[in-house]
Amino acid sequence: HLNDLENLPFFLVAGFLFILTGPSLLVAQVLLYGYVVSRLLHFAAYFTAQTHDMRATLWTVGSLILIGMTVWTLYAALIH
Repeated sequence: HLNDLENLPFFLVAGFLFILTGPSLLVAQVLLYGYVVSRLLHFAAYFTAQTHDMRATLWTVGSLILIGMTVWTLYAALIH
């Protein structure tokens, strides 16, 4: 689905900049793997024609992770 492909560039940029801030391995794994899993589950929910509420929940989880990585990156940039 195009929605998954539309979000990929934002994730790649945010993830790369996030990693440059030097987060702990655990934080990086939780956020990066969490985003990928949420997008895969969103794709599966779309592919299997799940309800809009299910798809929206999975999309929201991924978006919140992306926002969290972005805020982390901006904070790290501001304190240095």
